[in-house]
Amino acid sequence: MAKLVNKKALKYVQERWGKEDEAQNLVFSDTEDFFVRMMRSDDWILDDQTWNDLDMNRNFLKMNRTFSMPGQQCLYNELRIPLFDEETIQKRSRLIDYFRMNNTQREEISCALRYLGKSEYDAAAGILYKGTPELPKIRAWVYPSLIGLLLAMVLIPFWGTRAVLMVILFFLMNMFIHYQMNKSTEQAMPGIRYLARMLKAADEIRKMNIPELAEYNAFFEKVVDKCGVILRKNRSLGLMAGGDLMAIMSYINILFLVEDRAYLRCIHYIQEDAPALRTLYRRLGELDALQSMASVRRGLRHSCRPKFRKEGGPYLNVTQIGYPMLQGAVCNDILIDQRNVVLTGSNMSGKSTFLRTLGVNALLAQTFGFCMAKSYESSFFNILTSISPSDDLMEGNSYYMAEAKALLRMIENLDDSCPSLLLVDEIFRGTNPAERVAAASSLLSYLADKNCMVVVATHDIEITNQVHDLYDSYYFEENVTKDSLDFDYRLKKGTLRKPNGIRILEYIGYPEEIIKNSLEALGQDGEGAASDGE
Repeated sequence: MAKLVNKKALKYVQERWGKEDEAQNLVFSDTEDFFVRMMRSDDWILDDQTWNDLDMNRNFLKMNRTFSMPGQQCLYNELRIPLFDEETIQKRSRLIDYFRMNNTQREEISCALRYLGKSEYDAAAGILYKGTPELPKIRAWVYPSLIGLLLAMVLIPFWGTRAVLMVILFFLMNMFIHYQMNKSTEQAMPGIRYLARMLKAADEIRKMNIPELAEYNAFFEKVVDKCGVILRKNRSLGLMAGGDLMAIMSYINILFLVEDRAYLRCIHYIQEDAPALRTLYRRLGELDALQSMASVRRGLRHSCRPKFRKEGGPYLNVTQIGYPMLQGAVCNDILIDQRNVVLTGSNMSGKSTFLRTLGVNALLAQTFGFCMAKSYESSFFNILTSISPSDDLMEGNSYYMAEAKALLRMIENLDDSCPSLLLVDEIFRGTNPAERVAAASSLLSYLADKNCMVVVATHDIEITNQVHDLYDSYYFEENVTKDSLDFDYRLKKGTLRKPNGIRILEYIGYPEEIIKNSLEALGQDGEGAASDGE
């Protein structure tokens, strides 16, 4: 067994398997900051609007079962960066399946990742992605003062008292140097310790000799050999801290500047090997993120590996697709091939949740190679949404302006080489009905012959009628009486012809006169039917 595997660690990782981590203290602004720093220039990222529309901060907290901060950061990064390479997706998916099926190996790896932990992360990531702290000028005196001390000690048999006085002088000088250096050392020491733990964890995982991790093992062996001096010198750091050693050892540490020399060596090698250490950070993080997603997949009612189409127009064919992070989610089937979709239904009927269901599963398919569905086949997609744009009073933007900009960015990001999945909720809801119908119908008609798949939800039957020749119609409905309000959340083909908005007012207790007058103004008695469409 690896040295980092013990009864306490094993019990901890076993108890957490397949469960949400409810004791998270995550600052998303810090996570987003390091996401930007770690991002590569050729990455296609899920933009902030789409991330927020899909409620991914909350979903991330449910998915985050990582043991280390590199794992937590890499999980966030990988969810923000959809892949368009099926081989890489399948590689991740195979490792997720390996972790699900091989408890002993997963637990040993998890123990090594737990050893890393999530404390002292800011300092470690800061050193790797922001740069090492500026060294004080007095560092130039560390080695001359040490040489002077050693020379004075050698001269004691010859110079006697004068040499002893020189030793005392150099001791006082080294004490001054140490405490001046200590300001820098204390700042960087937690980060150096964390880097040393990374090297230790990588070495222990490599020693497990798991064939499925051959690519990782080869890199871990290489980087531990290359950066091993950091691991060795780290042992000399912190000799003054904690009070674990006798006072005499502390004085020896100051006398010979042991900690200060170790610190300078560590900083030198960190600067020299920063690219390798950043890759190590990513590789350890990847393993932690994959075991975390294996835990997520284990908790799903059902799941599958996606199949991708690389040719032809935008395509999506799913059976029993559900919202992964929603307990008891209702699952639906849908086939979208060369045409787009308009959804109708009242509030709370399931339209917005269905849009998020499609978006989150498309994201999981293109990041970790699994979905909450019985079957899933689709094109690769650039995923863009406009589900809940918000007004920004600080920038003077109205809700309608925010919505208009969110939709414009979809148009501007259309790509002839890769289909876009455009998910829109209540299109142009921020303006008056006449303009909403006109603008929405024109926009949907414009998008109909572009390289995209549009799924748009709306209350407006008029919009559905305007684009009937270009868009397939689906709807969600509810059963409303004076005494009950029931939703089945089942997707149905056709256009909703039984509006229940007024009946919902009746259900929650509006005066009968208001209900009667509303129905009369609408020109109906509240009874109707849903069209089965084509």
